[in-house]
Amino acid sequence: MKVGLIGIGGMGNVHFNCYKKMEGVEIAVADIRVDMAKEKIKDDSIPVYASYEEMIEREELDFVDICTPSYMHADMAVYALEHGLHVLCEKPMSINSSEAQRMIDASEENSKLLMIAHVVRFMSPYVYLKSVIDSCELGKPVHVIMHRLSEAPKWSWENWMLVPEHSGGVALDLSIHDIDYTQYVFGKPESIQATYHDLKDNSNHVSTTFSYDGFSVETVGGWFNASIPFRAEYLAVFERGYVESKGGKITKNGKEVTVTAGETSEDTGINLSGADGYADEIAYFIDCIKSGRQPMRVTPESSKYSVELVEEILKTAKKV
Repeated sequence: MKVGLIGIGGMGNVHFNCYKKMEGVEIAVADIRVDMAKEKIKDDSIPVYASYEEMIEREELDFVDICTPSYMHADMAVYALEHGLHVLCEKPMSINSSEAQRMIDASEENSKLLMIAHVVRFMSPYVYLKSVIDSCELGKPVHVIMHRLSEAPKWSWENWMLVPEHSGGVALDLSIHDIDYTQYVFGKPESIQATYHDLKDNSNHVSTTFSYDGFSVETVGGWFNASIPFRAEYLAVFERGYVESKGGKITKNGKEVTVTAGETSEDTGINLSGADGYADEIAYFIDCIKSGRQPMRVTPESSKYSVELVEEILKTAKKV
């Protein structure tokens, strides 16, 4: 199995480290910053290209893994799909839902797999929460709060994350993790109410309440022009108790719960926790390729719907 990794910046480096630990996986890398890529890789046996098109043309790849700025996702994915390759692509799926549909169309027309790397669906604290919800062991949910906060991502290449046209801002880049998880677990909400603080002085904040039959889910995402350590936590209250993920610990009704973490738990070096999930999502996609089955855990249609939810949030939110 050979992967062409497109982009080896912050998230690309996380993916690269996962591939290095996998048996039977060869890697080629494409990044316009060739010298930087070679410095990160430190392995002359791994080919490095300045152009992803050249890499796709010259290497015998099975799939590509796209870890570039969000506004580049659609063009790169469509190009790879049209050249007969399966595609794993970082979240968000694309900068808007029409571009997301273009990716889906290319996948279907070329009979190649497409999966968006919504890693929260694979992270152990969230996998555990879903198991509690699905089993109804604590009864029905009453209220769920998820927040994801960090210092403004000033580390991004050419500051692309702080350019709304390139990243979509905090709603599409950061809060989409919890927005996606909400619809993945609970489905389509009955209604949405949101408050949005536009990007100003490197601060950007969105708070959204999703209403369902008998309960609600609140997601909060924020970038701040302050020295705030990254945190991603939740509190889920049920009829007969609660589950909380905070400070790296999971508790159920006050008692700590031990769950099995994946292989990637080291510091990522960017405003992401060292939580597991990255290796698991990659291994899942590779297994889908080998077995010839669709990635039902993260379908392209569900990933597009997450982009559509962000679009609805930004359209209807109270602007501050």
